[in-house]
Amino acid sequence: MTSGTRKTGGDGARRNDKYRILSLDGGGLRTLLSIGLLKRIDQLRPGFLDQVDLVAGTSAGAISALIIAAAREPAVGLEQARQIWFTPGLFDSPLSNQLGALVGQSALMPSENMARALTHILGDKTLRDLKRKVVIPAFQLDDGDPDEDRRGWRPRIFHNFPGDTFVNLDDYLVDLALRSSSLPIVSPVHQGYVDGGLFANNPTMSAVAQAIYAKAADVRDILVFSLGTGDSVDYLDGYNENWGWRKWLLDPKQPMAFVAATIEAGVEAIDFQAKMLLPRGNYWREDPVVPFNLGNSVEAQIATLDRVVKRHDLSKVLEWVENSGWQPKATQETASGAQREFSGESGEARS
Repeated sequence: MTSGTRKTGGDGARRNDKYRILSLDGGGLRTLLSIGLLKRIDQLRPGFLDQVDLVAGTSAGAISALIIAAAREPAVGLEQARQIWFTPGLFDSPLSNQLGALVGQSALMPSENMARALTHILGDKTLRDLKRKVVIPAFQLDDGDPDEDRRGWRPRIFHNFPGDTFVNLDDYLVDLALRSSSLPIVSPVHQGYVDGGLFANNPTMSAVAQAIYAKAADVRDILVFSLGTGDSVDYLDGYNENWGWRKWLLDPKQPMAFVAATIEAGVEAIDFQAKMLLPRGNYWREDPVVPFNLGNSVEAQIATLDRVVKRHDLSKVLEWVENSGWQPKATQETASGAQREFSGESGEARS
């Protein structure tokens, strides 16, 4: 698709020829930051979420992406994606898990709690049931190739574009969410898969590549809004240090530093690639700075994230939404009127 006018979305509204991708990073509980910012943007620019053609998400972002894509309206799905993190008992870890994790014999958190919460929202829906396109990275531990010389682990992309013999459109959304969000050491392996953040915690380029490969859009027509889960500005103070696995994995100040550094480096690399490869003005990434220590409890961490969401300046994001063609002009005019009613002024709502 390189020109012309498309019809898309449940309302049948006429659209320009842009192909809009919403990309959601992984980040565990910190996904509440991206959800909160999206909610503010959709309030200030009503219809913003309705314009999305493809939702990409990794790990916790995959949970949000699948819930949004499965909902009757994206805004409803966004609220469901937020509420799942308030499910009673979601973060409970039995003593047996804690002891097993301490000696390296088991994952810290059981997956059953999240599985139940996901099933409550998604039920038995499959990829085939989705009206919007999705892209969900997960890492396969064994591809089962009968040729032992070629057998190995593989990065995988689950999606609902037609024509891919690897993808099973009858896969349950709950299973896809768990495959993409099973972080090693923290969560058990799910159906032979672990967290997609091992190779694409920022799923932007996975989504762009899949859309182009499926001939859903020409690169010139693709718009991407990429949301991080907060830049905590981590670092390790060292120069020629002779560190072993204890420092890289078990430092109480920065546990799992090696894993965090690997994942976060990939996020920034993908951001740079998207900026360079997508046409100027077609890509926007928002990833507010957050404190390194969000808090010592789940409640404290949520409160910190909520404060960041409320205080974060969205003026440049809203300007990009208007200038990029994300919303057709008529929709923008309606959104501007709704914004003035929402905020009581012509600028962004005050926090």
